[in-house]
Amino acid sequence: MAETSGQEQPQPQPQTGWFKRDENFEALYANNVQFFPTEWDLRLVFGELDVDPLTGTQVVVQHTSMAIPWLQAKIGLYFLTLQLGVYEMTHGKLKVPTALIPPEPTLPTGELANNPDAQQVYEYVKRIREQFLQSEF
Repeated sequence: MAETSGQEQPQPQPQTGWFKRDENFEALYANNVQFFPTEWDLRLVFGELDVDPLTGTQVVVQHTSMAIPWLQAKIGLYFLTLQLGVYEMTHGKLKVPTALIPPEPTLPTGELANNPDAQQVYEYVKRIREQFLQSEF
């Protein structure tokens, strides 16, 4: 056995057998995703921007829907943030075209104008959008 100096760090063992692809596994492309929240989960509907051959207008052709529990959404946000951060560190900042920047939230009106929950949601969306915009420049 070879001698080593200092403490040896345990070597991570490759994880095998954790993932197996279903016989119906498909790999699809999406450049559009719509979010539909419920009390139980978050449904993501994926699609691809296309041009309607009859009208020449742009249309999103939706092809896949996947619902995930809220805990998975929260954990997924963490890993998605890491993936994007590392990508930008190694490839440079991604710039979002002006036309794709999320719009400003609208102030609650009508019955919601005096609803503290609606006001809290508005302030949260506004703050997250401002953070997003700051990361762009």
